[in-house]
Amino acid sequence: MAATPDYYKTLGVPRTATADEIKKAFRKLARTHHPDAGGDEAKFKELNEAYEVLSDDKKRKLYDQYGTANENQIPQGWGGGSVNVEDIFGGAGGGFGSWADILESIRHGEGAFGTDWDFNDMSGFGGGRQPRPRKGQDMNVTLNVTFDEAFKGAEKRVTVRVPGRDESETLTVKIPAGAVDGGRLRFKGKGGPGENGGAAGDLLITTKIDPHPYYTRKGADVLMDVPVSVAEAALGASVVVPAPDGTKVRVRVPKGTQDDTVLSVRGKGAPKVKGDGSGDLKITVKVVVPKEMNEGQKKAMEDYLAATTDDVRSW
Repeated sequence: MAATPDYYKTLGVPRTATADEIKKAFRKLARTHHPDAGGDEAKFKELNEAYEVLSDDKKRKLYDQYGTANENQIPQGWGGGSVNVEDIFGGAGGGFGSWADILESIRHGEGAFGTDWDFNDMSGFGGGRQPRPRKGQDMNVTLNVTFDEAFKGAEKRVTVRVPGRDESETLTVKIPAGAVDGGRLRFKGKGGPGENGGAAGDLLITTKIDPHPYYTRKGADVLMDVPVSVAEAALGASVVVPAPDGTKVRVRVPKGTQDDTVLSVRGKGAPKVKGDGSGDLKITVKVVVPKEMNEGQKKAMEDYLAATTDDVRSW
């Protein structure tokens, strides 16, 4: 089994990094290595894998403690403590009652765990009731999809190994256009085998959308940050932004627009899985203040400062 990579090193952050620091590091690296920007696809996949684990509190705790976020690779055990039999069965007054209650229920053919036991069957005398059919265990699988696959829809092939069977099975999964993070697809009868003639369990596939360097999703709406200059925010401007469907849209930034103002482009979000139409593209304006200015820019700002009577601090 291949060793799990150092996800903190992959993103270039310390193990004490906050969720916000991890997000910023991923976005910066993703812009550089995204295949659409001419980056290395393998490196981009490594970044996605690292961010998927470190951005999820539960997975990050598992990774920090065991060196892996895969629960199937974590050693299981009793934990080394002593076990009280009365505690296992619930103790007096709780769960299954005392040992005397358990033995009494066994004499009447009742299982301590809520099932029916027939001691004639167990002893080979025959004539007992047949065991009840039981449905097989459901299986849960997480399927990673890219932002574009979830937005436009896609077909993915998933290979699963079902407990109780020796072979693997490959299934074709149709991801609907507009699929959301955490959406669930059910394949009936593709889970664990049933018992005593019971039906097989189901296979439940949960979609996990990989992070995108520009877009995030909120239902059918697509969110993105758009930087504008101080002059564009103050005087107003018309800016062109890339929409997630691959087109370019022109957005009017009104004069006097403040930082973090949200502008909407109707119908440019993701398709709605249930219902007609699409969500909106919601743009958050980020006013960029220049760190350095040439002489002309500096003179213009000085003239503005001298001419303004605005009191931006009202306390």
